[in-house]
Amino acid sequence: MAEGTKTTEATRISPHLEDNVRYVNEHIGIGTSWDIIAKPFSFGGIRMMSYVSNGYFMTNNMVLILRDLHQCVRSFVEERADKPFTMQELMDHLTHQVAFVQVQALDRMDKAIHFILSGPLITFLDGFDQALMIDTRVYPMRSISTPDLERTVRGARDAFTETMLMNTALIRRRLREPRLRDELMQIGKNSKTDVCMLYIEGVTDPKLVRHVREKLRAIEVDALFMGQQTLVEHLAGVGWNPYPLVRLTERPDVATTALLEGQIVIVVDTSPNVIILPTSLFHHLQHPQEYQTYPMVGTYMRMVILVALVVHVFLPGVFLLLNAHPDLMPKWLSFMRADQSFPLPLWAQLVLAEFGLDMLQLAVVNSPKELASAIGVLAAMLFGQFAVKIHLVQEEVMVYGGLVAIAQLAMASYELGSANQMARFWTIAWTALFGGWGFVISVLSWLVLLLHTESFGLPYLWPLVPFQWHHGFRQILFRPPMQTVANRNALTNVLFRRGPLRRGAR
Repeated sequence: MAEGTKTTEATRISPHLEDNVRYVNEHIGIGTSWDIIAKPFSFGGIRMMSYVSNGYFMTNNMVLILRDLHQCVRSFVEERADKPFTMQELMDHLTHQVAFVQVQALDRMDKAIHFILSGPLITFLDGFDQALMIDTRVYPMRSISTPDLERTVRGARDAFTETMLMNTALIRRRLREPRLRDELMQIGKNSKTDVCMLYIEGVTDPKLVRHVREKLRAIEVDALFMGQQTLVEHLAGVGWNPYPLVRLTERPDVATTALLEGQIVIVVDTSPNVIILPTSLFHHLQHPQEYQTYPMVGTYMRMVILVALVVHVFLPGVFLLLNAHPDLMPKWLSFMRADQSFPLPLWAQLVLAEFGLDMLQLAVVNSPKELASAIGVLAAMLFGQFAVKIHLVQEEVMVYGGLVAIAQLAMASYELGSANQMARFWTIAWTALFGGWGFVISVLSWLVLLLHTESFGLPYLWPLVPFQWHHGFRQILFRPPMQTVANRNALTNVLFRRGPLRRGAR
Protein backbone atom coordinates (compact mmCIF):
# COMPACT_ATOMS: atom_id res chain seq x y z
CA MET A 1 0.00 0.00 0.00
CA ALA A 2 2.84 2.33 0.88
CA GLU A 3 4.52 1.62 -2.44
CA GLY A 4 1.36 2.54 -4.35
CA THR A 5 1.07 5.79 -2.42
CA LYS A 6 4.67 6.65 -3.16
CA THR A 7 4.18 6.05 -6.88
CA THR A 8 1.09 8.24 -6.94
CA GLU A 9 2.82 11.06 -5.13
CA ALA A 10 5.86 10.80 -7.41
CA THR A 11 3.73 11.37 -10.48
CA ARG A 12 2.04 14.50 -9.14
CA ILE A 13 3.33 17.85 -10.32
CA SER A 14 5.59 19.54 -7.78
CA PRO A 15 5.21 23.20 -6.76
CA HIS A 16 8.98 23.52 -7.29
CA LEU A 17 9.83 24.32 -10.91
CA GLU A 18 13.29 22.72 -10.69
CA ASP A 19 11.80 19.35 -9.65
CA ASN A 20 9.37 19.39 -12.54
CA VAL A 21 12.03 20.35 -15.08
CA ARG A 22 14.37 17.63 -13.82
CA TYR A 23 11.62 15.00 -14.01
CA VAL A 24 10.50 15.94 -17.53
CA ASN A 25 14.02 16.31 -18.92
CA GLU A 26 14.94 12.87 -17.63
CA HIS A 27 11.83 11.09 -18.94
CA ILE A 28 11.58 12.56 -22.44
CA GLY A 29 15.29 13.00 -23.14
CA ILE A 30 15.75 16.75 -23.34
CA GLY A 31 19.24 17.31 -24.77
CA THR A 32 19.06 14.04 -26.71
CA SER A 33 15.74 14.27 -28.54
CA TRP A 34 16.03 17.23 -30.87
CA ASP A 35 12.32 17.47 -31.71
CA ILE A 36 11.18 18.44 -28.17
CA ILE A 37 11.50 22.17 -27.51
CA ALA A 38 12.09 23.31 -23.91
CA LYS A 39 12.15 27.08 -23.35
CA PRO A 40 12.30 28.96 -20.01
CA PHE A 41 10.29 32.15 -19.50
CA SER A 42 9.72 34.71 -16.79
CA PHE A 43 6.32 36.39 -17.09
CA GLY A 44 5.10 38.86 -14.51
CA GLY A 45 7.73 37.78 -12.01
CA ILE A 46 6.73 34.10 -12.33
CA ARG A 47 9.35 31.68 -13.60
CA MET A 48 8.06 29.20 -16.17
CA MET A 49 9.27 26.37 -18.38
CA SER A 50 7.35 25.49 -21.55
CA TYR A 51 7.61 22.25 -23.52
CA VAL A 52 6.23 21.57 -26.98
CA SER A 53 6.84 18.96 -29.65
CA ASN A 54 8.30 20.42 -32.82
CA GLY A 55 6.27 19.76 -35.96
CA TYR A 56 2.87 20.06 -34.26
CA PHE A 57 2.58 23.83 -34.52
CA MET A 58 3.13 26.74 -36.87
CA THR A 59 5.92 29.05 -35.72
CA ASN A 60 4.00 32.27 -36.29
CA ASN A 61 1.04 30.98 -34.30
CA MET A 62 3.29 29.89 -31.44
CA VAL A 63 4.93 33.32 -31.25
CA LEU A 64 1.53 34.99 -31.03
CA ILE A 65 0.32 32.55 -28.38
CA LEU A 66 3.39 33.02 -26.18
CA ARG A 67 3.14 36.79 -26.53
CA ASP A 68 -0.53 36.67 -25.60
CA LEU A 69 0.24 34.36 -22.65
CA HIS A 70 2.90 36.80 -21.43
CA GLN A 71 0.50 39.74 -21.54
CA CYS A 72 -2.30 37.81 -19.80
CA VAL A 73 -0.08 36.63 -16.93
CA ARG A 74 1.41 40.09 -16.49
CA SER A 75 -2.00 41.78 -16.42
CA PHE A 76 -3.28 39.18 -13.94
CA VAL A 77 -0.32 39.73 -11.57
CA GLU A 78 -0.66 43.52 -11.81
CA GLU A 79 -4.36 43.33 -10.97
CA ARG A 80 -3.56 41.25 -7.87
CA ALA A 81 -0.97 43.78 -6.68
CA ASP A 82 1.25 41.15 -5.02
CA LYS A 83 -1.73 39.43 -3.36
CA PRO A 84 -1.57 35.61 -3.21
CA PHE A 85 -3.65 33.74 -5.76
CA THR A 86 -4.43 30.12 -6.60
CA MET A 87 -3.83 28.19 -9.79
CA GLN A 88 -7.57 27.97 -10.31
CA GLU A 89 -7.88 31.75 -10.27
CA LEU A 90 -5.05 32.05 -12.77
CA MET A 91 -6.65 29.37 -14.90
CA ASP A 92 -10.02 31.13 -14.88
CA HIS A 93 -8.33 34.34 -15.99
CA LEU A 94 -6.35 32.67 -18.77
CA THR A 95 -9.36 30.69 -19.98
CA HIS A 96 -11.20 33.95 -20.61
CA GLN A 97 -8.25 36.04 -21.78
CA VAL A 98 -5.92 33.79 -23.80
CA ALA A 99 -6.98 34.07 -27.43
CA PHE A 100 -6.99 30.33 -28.07
CA VAL A 101 -9.56 27.59 -27.99
CA GLN A 102 -8.52 25.26 -25.19
CA VAL A 103 -6.75 25.99 -21.91
CA GLN A 104 -6.77 23.57 -18.97
CA ALA A 105 -4.77 22.59 -15.89
CA LEU A 106 -2.96 19.30 -15.32
CA ASP A 107 -2.09 17.93 -11.91
CA ARG A 108 -0.26 14.71 -12.81
CA MET A 109 3.14 14.40 -14.40
CA ASP A 110 2.22 11.39 -16.56
CA LYS A 111 -0.58 13.41 -18.17
CA ALA A 112 1.79 16.32 -18.75
CA ILE A 113 4.36 14.10 -20.48
CA HIS A 114 1.63 12.46 -22.55
CA PHE A 115 0.43 15.83 -23.82
CA ILE A 116 3.97 17.06 -24.47
CA LEU A 117 4.47 14.09 -26.79
CA SER A 118 1.01 14.61 -28.31
CA GLY A 119 1.58 18.21 -29.39
CA PRO A 120 0.00 20.76 -26.98
CA LEU A 121 2.09 23.43 -25.26
CA ILE A 122 2.72 22.49 -21.60
CA THR A 123 3.92 25.20 -19.21
CA PHE A 124 5.12 24.58 -15.63
CA LEU A 125 4.93 27.56 -13.24
CA ASP A 126 7.15 27.97 -10.21
CA GLY A 127 5.14 27.82 -6.99
CA PHE A 128 2.15 25.92 -8.48
CA ASP A 129 1.47 22.19 -8.33
CA GLN A 130 -0.37 22.25 -11.65
CA ALA A 131 0.77 22.72 -15.24
CA LEU A 132 -0.91 24.82 -17.89
CA MET A 133 -1.89 23.14 -21.17
CA ILE A 134 -2.74 25.16 -24.29
CA ASP A 135 -3.76 23.06 -27.26
CA THR A 136 -1.73 24.50 -30.13
CA ARG A 137 -1.69 21.40 -32.32
CA VAL A 138 -1.74 21.56 -36.10
CA TYR A 139 -1.21 17.96 -37.18
CA PRO A 140 0.96 17.20 -40.18
CA MET A 141 -1.43 15.80 -42.77
CA ARG A 142 -1.86 15.17 -46.45
CA SER A 143 -4.66 16.82 -48.37
CA ILE A 144 -7.99 15.06 -48.90
CA SER A 145 -7.84 12.94 -52.04
CA THR A 146 -10.15 10.58 -53.92
CA PRO A 147 -10.78 7.04 -52.60
CA ASP A 148 -8.56 4.27 -53.97
CA LEU A 149 -11.29 1.68 -53.36
CA GLU A 150 -15.10 1.97 -53.55
CA ARG A 151 -14.80 4.50 -56.36
CA THR A 152 -17.94 5.78 -58.05
CA VAL A 153 -18.74 7.41 -61.38
CA ARG A 154 -20.89 10.01 -59.61
CA GLY A 155 -20.88 11.13 -55.99
CA ALA A 156 -18.40 12.57 -53.51
CA ARG A 157 -14.69 12.40 -54.21
CA ASP A 158 -13.36 13.00 -50.68
CA ALA A 159 -11.75 10.19 -48.69
CA PHE A 160 -10.49 9.79 -45.16
CA THR A 161 -6.91 10.76 -44.34
CA GLU A 162 -4.45 9.67 -41.64
CA THR A 163 -5.58 12.49 -39.32
CA MET A 164 -8.35 11.53 -36.89
CA LEU A 165 -9.60 15.10 -36.39
CA MET A 166 -10.05 15.53 -40.13
CA ASN A 167 -11.88 12.20 -40.40
CA THR A 168 -14.38 13.01 -37.65
CA ALA A 169 -14.95 16.41 -39.26
CA LEU A 170 -15.77 14.74 -42.59
CA ILE A 171 -18.43 12.68 -40.80
CA ARG A 172 -19.80 15.67 -38.86
CA ARG A 173 -20.09 17.59 -42.09
CA ARG A 174 -22.53 15.00 -43.42
CA LEU A 175 -24.30 14.16 -40.16
CA ARG A 176 -25.25 17.23 -38.12
CA GLU A 177 -27.07 15.08 -35.62
CA PRO A 178 -27.01 16.31 -31.98
CA ARG A 179 -27.19 12.70 -30.75
CA LEU A 180 -23.96 11.75 -32.52
CA ARG A 181 -21.43 10.80 -29.87
CA ASP A 182 -17.67 10.46 -30.36
CA GLU A 183 -15.79 8.97 -27.42
CA LEU A 184 -12.01 9.46 -27.36
CA MET A 185 -9.57 7.02 -25.78
CA GLN A 186 -5.89 6.11 -26.06
CA ILE A 187 -4.78 2.55 -26.84
CA GLY A 188 -1.23 1.23 -26.63
CA LYS A 189 1.10 1.42 -23.66
CA ASN A 190 3.86 2.99 -25.74
CA SER A 191 2.09 4.56 -28.72
CA LYS A 192 -1.01 5.83 -26.86
CA THR A 193 -2.76 6.06 -30.21
CA ASP A 194 -5.92 8.16 -30.28
CA VAL A 195 -9.01 6.07 -31.05
CA CYS A 196 -12.49 7.55 -31.44
CA MET A 197 -15.72 5.53 -31.23
CA LEU A 198 -18.72 7.15 -32.95
CA TYR A 199 -22.38 6.16 -32.61
CA ILE A 200 -25.81 7.78 -32.54
CA GLU A 201 -27.38 7.71 -29.11
CA GLY A 202 -30.89 6.25 -29.28
CA VAL A 203 -30.22 4.54 -32.61
CA THR A 204 -27.31 2.22 -31.86
CA ASP A 205 -28.01 -0.65 -29.46
CA PRO A 206 -26.71 0.53 -26.04
CA LYS A 207 -25.64 -3.02 -25.18
CA LEU A 208 -23.47 -3.04 -28.29
CA VAL A 209 -21.97 0.34 -27.35
CA ARG A 210 -21.08 -0.86 -23.84
CA HIS A 211 -19.67 -4.11 -25.18
CA VAL A 212 -17.41 -2.43 -27.74
CA ARG A 213 -16.34 0.26 -25.26
CA GLU A 214 -15.31 -2.39 -22.72
CA LYS A 215 -13.38 -4.39 -25.31
CA LEU A 216 -11.56 -1.28 -26.52
CA ARG A 217 -10.53 -0.32 -23.00
CA ALA A 218 -9.44 -3.89 -22.27
CA ILE A 219 -6.99 -4.03 -25.18
CA GLU A 220 -3.44 -4.40 -23.85
CA VAL A 221 -0.86 -3.85 -26.53
CA ASP A 222 2.43 -1.97 -26.73
CA ALA A 223 1.49 -0.07 -29.88
CA LEU A 224 -0.97 -0.08 -32.75
CA PHE A 225 1.98 -0.51 -35.09
CA MET A 226 -0.20 -1.48 -38.07
CA GLY A 227 -2.97 1.02 -37.40
CA GLN A 228 -6.53 -0.19 -37.67
CA GLN A 229 -5.54 -3.80 -38.51
CA THR A 230 -3.84 -4.27 -35.13
CA LEU A 231 -6.91 -2.83 -33.40
CA VAL A 232 -9.30 -5.03 -35.40
CA GLU A 233 -7.48 -8.25 -34.55
CA HIS A 234 -7.48 -7.46 -30.83
CA LEU A 235 -11.01 -6.07 -30.80
CA ALA A 236 -12.69 -8.85 -32.79
CA GLY A 237 -10.52 -11.68 -31.50
CA VAL A 238 -9.47 -12.62 -35.03
CA GLY A 239 -8.25 -16.20 -35.34
CA TRP A 240 -7.89 -18.43 -38.40
CA ASN A 241 -11.34 -17.59 -39.77
CA PRO A 242 -10.51 -15.54 -42.90
CA TYR A 243 -13.85 -13.76 -43.16
CA PRO A 244 -13.77 -10.10 -42.04
CA LEU A 245 -15.73 -9.37 -38.86
CA VAL A 246 -15.65 -5.61 -39.46
CA ARG A 247 -15.92 -3.46 -42.54
CA LEU A 248 -13.21 -1.01 -43.54
CA THR A 249 -14.06 2.03 -45.64
CA GLU A 250 -12.31 5.18 -46.75
CA ARG A 251 -15.53 6.94 -47.78
CA PRO A 252 -17.20 9.37 -45.32
CA ASP A 253 -20.63 8.85 -46.92
CA VAL A 254 -20.43 5.09 -46.32
CA ALA A 255 -19.46 5.66 -42.67
CA THR A 256 -22.34 8.13 -42.24
CA THR A 257 -24.83 5.65 -43.69
CA ALA A 258 -23.56 2.99 -41.28
CA LEU A 259 -24.11 5.32 -38.31
CA LEU A 260 -27.70 5.98 -39.42
CA GLU A 261 -28.29 2.23 -39.64
CA GLY A 262 -27.23 1.72 -36.02
CA GLN A 263 -23.66 0.58 -36.54
CA ILE A 264 -20.57 1.81 -34.70
CA VAL A 265 -17.73 3.62 -36.49
CA ILE A 266 -14.22 3.55 -35.01
CA VAL A 267 -11.64 6.07 -36.21
CA VAL A 268 -7.97 5.27 -35.54
CA ASP A 269 -5.45 8.08 -35.76
CA THR A 270 -2.80 7.59 -38.49
CA SER A 271 -5.14 5.24 -40.45
CA PRO A 272 -6.91 6.37 -43.64
CA ASN A 273 -9.71 3.82 -43.16
CA VAL A 274 -12.42 3.72 -40.51
CA ILE A 275 -13.86 0.58 -38.93
CA ILE A 276 -17.59 -0.24 -39.16
CA LEU A 277 -19.14 -2.87 -36.89
CA PRO A 278 -21.04 -5.11 -36.62
CA THR A 279 -21.23 -6.31 -40.21
CA SER A 280 -22.66 -9.27 -42.07
CA LEU A 281 -21.52 -10.91 -45.29
CA PHE A 282 -23.99 -8.83 -47.28
CA HIS A 283 -22.66 -5.55 -45.88
CA HIS A 284 -19.36 -6.34 -47.62
CA LEU A 285 -21.18 -6.83 -50.92
CA GLN A 286 -22.67 -3.34 -50.96
CA HIS A 287 -21.13 -0.77 -53.28
CA PRO A 288 -21.62 3.03 -53.13
CA GLN A 289 -22.19 3.14 -56.89
CA GLU A 290 -25.56 1.42 -56.33
CA TYR A 291 -26.91 4.61 -54.74
CA GLN A 292 -25.41 6.90 -57.38
CA THR A 293 -27.67 5.43 -60.10
CA TYR A 294 -31.41 4.91 -60.49
CA PRO A 295 -33.05 2.03 -58.54
CA MET A 296 -33.41 -0.30 -61.55
CA VAL A 297 -29.73 0.08 -62.49
CA GLY A 298 -28.68 -0.22 -58.84
CA THR A 299 -30.67 -3.46 -58.52
CA TYR A 300 -28.95 -4.87 -61.62
CA MET A 301 -25.57 -3.99 -60.09
CA ARG A 302 -26.48 -5.90 -56.93
CA MET A 303 -27.37 -8.96 -59.01
CA VAL A 304 -24.00 -8.69 -60.77
CA ILE A 305 -22.16 -8.54 -57.44
CA LEU A 306 -24.07 -11.57 -56.09
CA VAL A 307 -23.20 -13.51 -59.23
CA ALA A 308 -19.58 -12.40 -58.85
CA LEU A 309 -19.60 -13.82 -55.29
CA VAL A 310 -20.74 -17.24 -56.52
CA VAL A 311 -18.29 -17.22 -59.44
CA HIS A 312 -15.42 -16.12 -57.22
CA VAL A 313 -15.88 -18.97 -54.74
CA PHE A 314 -17.20 -21.90 -56.76
CA LEU A 315 -16.24 -21.57 -60.44
CA PRO A 316 -12.83 -23.38 -60.23
CA GLY A 317 -14.38 -26.15 -58.12
CA VAL A 318 -17.26 -26.64 -60.56
CA PHE A 319 -14.81 -26.58 -63.48
CA LEU A 320 -12.69 -29.26 -61.79
CA LEU A 321 -15.75 -31.36 -60.86
CA LEU A 322 -17.24 -31.37 -64.37
CA ASN A 323 -13.95 -32.42 -65.94
CA ALA A 324 -13.55 -35.20 -63.36
CA HIS A 325 -16.88 -36.63 -64.62
CA PRO A 326 -17.08 -35.64 -68.31
CA ASP A 327 -19.77 -38.27 -68.97
CA LEU A 328 -22.12 -36.37 -66.64
CA MET A 329 -21.42 -32.97 -68.25
CA PRO A 330 -24.54 -31.66 -70.03
CA LYS A 331 -24.19 -30.51 -73.60
CA TRP A 332 -24.79 -26.85 -72.78
CA LEU A 333 -21.74 -26.93 -70.47
CA SER A 334 -19.42 -28.50 -73.03
CA PHE A 335 -17.44 -25.24 -73.23
CA MET A 336 -16.04 -26.13 -69.79
CA ARG A 337 -14.44 -29.34 -71.07
CA ALA A 338 -10.65 -29.26 -70.63
CA ASP A 339 -7.84 -31.12 -72.34
CA GLN A 340 -6.65 -33.93 -70.06
CA SER A 341 -3.43 -34.57 -72.01
CA PHE A 342 -1.45 -31.76 -70.37
CA PRO A 343 1.51 -32.82 -68.16
CA LEU A 344 0.12 -31.16 -65.03
CA PRO A 345 -3.21 -32.33 -63.59
CA LEU A 346 -6.07 -29.90 -63.86
CA TRP A 347 -6.12 -29.01 -60.15
CA ALA A 348 -2.40 -28.14 -60.30
CA GLN A 349 -3.02 -25.89 -63.29
CA LEU A 350 -5.77 -24.07 -61.38
CA VAL A 351 -3.50 -23.54 -58.37
CA LEU A 352 -0.64 -22.43 -60.62
CA ALA A 353 -2.91 -19.89 -62.33
CA GLU A 354 -3.97 -18.57 -58.91
CA PHE A 355 -0.36 -18.17 -57.81
CA GLY A 356 0.57 -16.49 -61.06
CA LEU A 357 -2.24 -13.94 -60.81
CA ASP A 358 -1.40 -13.25 -57.15
CA MET A 359 2.26 -12.72 -57.98
CA LEU A 360 1.21 -10.33 -60.73
CA GLN A 361 -0.98 -8.41 -58.30
CA LEU A 362 1.82 -8.14 -55.72
CA ALA A 363 4.31 -7.11 -58.40
CA VAL A 364 2.04 -4.30 -59.60
CA VAL A 365 1.38 -3.11 -56.03
CA ASN A 366 5.07 -3.12 -55.09
CA SER A 367 6.34 -1.59 -58.34
CA PRO A 368 6.82 2.13 -58.97
CA LYS A 369 4.05 3.68 -61.02
CA GLU A 370 6.39 4.10 -63.95
CA LEU A 371 6.99 0.32 -64.14
CA ALA A 372 3.51 -0.99 -63.30
CA SER A 373 2.26 -0.91 -66.89
CA ALA A 374 5.38 -2.62 -68.22
CA ILE A 375 5.07 -5.39 -65.64
CA GLY A 376 1.42 -5.90 -66.59
CA VAL A 377 2.36 -6.32 -70.26
CA LEU A 378 5.20 -8.71 -69.39
CA ALA A 379 2.92 -10.83 -67.21
CA ALA A 380 0.25 -10.97 -69.91
CA MET A 381 2.83 -12.32 -72.37
CA LEU A 382 4.20 -14.89 -69.92
CA PHE A 383 0.92 -16.20 -68.55
CA GLY A 384 -1.40 -15.49 -71.43
CA GLN A 385 0.69 -16.71 -74.34
CA PHE A 386 3.89 -18.58 -73.54
CA ALA A 387 2.45 -20.56 -70.61
CA VAL A 388 -0.10 -22.07 -72.99
CA LYS A 389 2.44 -22.71 -75.75
CA ILE A 390 4.76 -24.71 -73.50
CA HIS A 391 1.78 -26.70 -72.15
CA LEU A 392 2.19 -25.40 -68.61
CA VAL A 393 -1.48 -24.44 -68.34
CA GLN A 394 -4.23 -24.59 -70.91
CA GLU A 395 -6.34 -21.81 -72.32
CA GLU A 396 -9.50 -22.80 -70.45
CA VAL A 397 -7.69 -22.56 -67.11
CA MET A 398 -6.38 -19.09 -67.94
CA VAL A 399 -9.83 -17.92 -69.04
CA TYR A 400 -11.56 -19.11 -65.88
CA GLY A 401 -8.68 -17.88 -63.71
CA GLY A 402 -9.02 -14.42 -65.26
CA LEU A 403 -12.79 -14.51 -64.78
CA VAL A 404 -12.33 -15.32 -61.10
CA ALA A 405 -9.87 -12.42 -60.74
CA ILE A 406 -12.37 -10.05 -62.36
CA ALA A 407 -15.12 -11.32 -60.02
CA GLN A 408 -12.88 -10.57 -57.04
CA LEU A 409 -12.27 -7.01 -58.21
CA ALA A 410 -16.01 -6.51 -58.77
CA MET A 411 -16.54 -6.57 -55.00
CA ALA A 412 -15.83 -3.38 -53.07
CA SER A 413 -14.46 -5.22 -50.03
CA TYR A 414 -10.85 -6.29 -50.52
CA GLU A 415 -10.99 -8.26 -47.26
CA LEU A 416 -13.99 -10.29 -48.44
CA GLY A 417 -12.27 -11.06 -51.74
CA SER A 418 -9.21 -12.39 -49.90
CA ALA A 419 -11.41 -14.55 -47.65
CA ASN A 420 -13.27 -15.96 -50.66
CA GLN A 421 -9.93 -16.89 -52.21
CA MET A 422 -9.15 -19.06 -49.18
CA ALA A 423 -12.58 -20.68 -49.56
CA ARG A 424 -11.81 -21.29 -53.24
CA PHE A 425 -8.54 -23.06 -52.38
CA TRP A 426 -10.51 -25.17 -49.88
CA THR A 427 -13.02 -26.15 -52.57
CA ILE A 428 -10.30 -27.02 -55.11
CA ALA A 429 -8.45 -29.20 -52.58
CA TRP A 430 -11.50 -31.22 -51.54
CA THR A 431 -12.73 -31.64 -55.11
CA ALA A 432 -9.29 -32.78 -56.31
CA LEU A 433 -9.05 -35.37 -53.54
CA PHE A 434 -12.58 -36.78 -53.35
CA GLY A 435 -14.35 -35.69 -56.52
CA GLY A 436 -18.06 -34.95 -56.29
CA TRP A 437 -18.38 -35.80 -52.60
CA GLY A 438 -15.39 -33.61 -51.87
CA PHE A 439 -17.07 -30.67 -53.63
CA VAL A 440 -20.25 -31.21 -51.58
CA ILE A 441 -18.25 -31.43 -48.33
CA SER A 442 -16.33 -28.24 -49.14
CA VAL A 443 -19.52 -26.30 -49.88
CA LEU A 444 -21.28 -27.56 -46.74
CA SER A 445 -18.27 -26.81 -44.53
CA TRP A 446 -18.10 -23.31 -46.03
CA LEU A 447 -21.75 -22.73 -45.16
CA VAL A 448 -21.25 -24.12 -41.64
CA LEU A 449 -18.34 -21.72 -41.14
CA LEU A 450 -20.48 -18.75 -42.15
CA LEU A 451 -23.41 -19.95 -40.02
CA HIS A 452 -21.19 -20.15 -36.92
CA THR A 453 -19.58 -16.75 -37.53
CA GLU A 454 -20.84 -13.70 -35.68
CA SER A 455 -19.76 -10.09 -35.80
CA PHE A 456 -20.28 -8.60 -32.33
CA GLY A 457 -23.53 -10.51 -31.83
CA LEU A 458 -24.83 -10.14 -35.41
CA PRO A 459 -25.15 -13.41 -37.41
CA TYR A 460 -22.84 -13.28 -40.40
CA LEU A 461 -25.52 -14.40 -42.86
CA TRP A 462 -28.18 -11.95 -41.63
CA PRO A 463 -30.72 -11.16 -43.09
CA LEU A 464 -30.67 -14.55 -44.82
CA VAL A 465 -30.11 -16.49 -41.58
CA PRO A 466 -32.11 -15.63 -39.51
CA PHE A 467 -34.36 -14.74 -42.42
CA GLN A 468 -35.84 -11.24 -42.48
CA TRP A 469 -37.57 -10.07 -45.64
CA HIS A 470 -38.93 -6.61 -44.82
CA HIS A 471 -36.12 -4.14 -44.07
CA GLY A 472 -33.71 -7.01 -44.61
CA PHE A 473 -33.19 -9.44 -47.48
CA ARG A 474 -35.44 -7.47 -49.81
CA GLN A 475 -33.02 -4.55 -49.52
CA ILE A 476 -30.16 -6.97 -50.32
CA LEU A 477 -31.76 -8.11 -53.59
CA PHE A 478 -33.32 -4.83 -54.66
CA ARG A 479 -32.01 -1.30 -54.41
CA PRO A 480 -35.20 0.49 -53.32
CA PRO A 481 -36.06 4.10 -54.19
CA MET A 482 -34.84 6.47 -51.51
CA GLN A 483 -38.31 7.77 -50.64
CA THR A 484 -39.53 4.24 -49.80
CA VAL A 485 -36.85 3.53 -47.19
CA ALA A 486 -38.86 4.03 -44.00
CA ASN A 487 -36.73 2.17 -41.46
CA ARG A 488 -32.94 2.23 -41.53
CA ASN A 489 -32.49 0.64 -38.09
CA ALA A 490 -33.28 -2.99 -38.92
CA LEU A 491 -29.82 -4.09 -37.77
CA THR A 492 -30.29 -2.43 -34.39
CA ASN A 493 -33.68 -4.10 -33.99
CA VAL A 494 -32.09 -7.49 -34.63
CA LEU A 495 -29.48 -6.92 -31.91
CA PHE A 496 -32.18 -5.77 -29.46
CA ARG A 497 -34.21 -8.92 -30.05
CA ARG A 498 -31.19 -11.22 -29.62
CA GLY A 499 -30.76 -10.04 -26.04
CA PRO A 500 -27.52 -9.15 -24.23
CA LEU A 501 -24.22 -9.93 -25.89
CA ARG A 502 -22.48 -13.01 -24.57
CA ARG A 503 -19.24 -12.42 -22.74
CA GLY A 504 -17.28 -14.28 -25.39
CA ALA A 505 -19.12 -12.83 -28.38
CA ARG A 506 -16.95 -11.14 -30.93
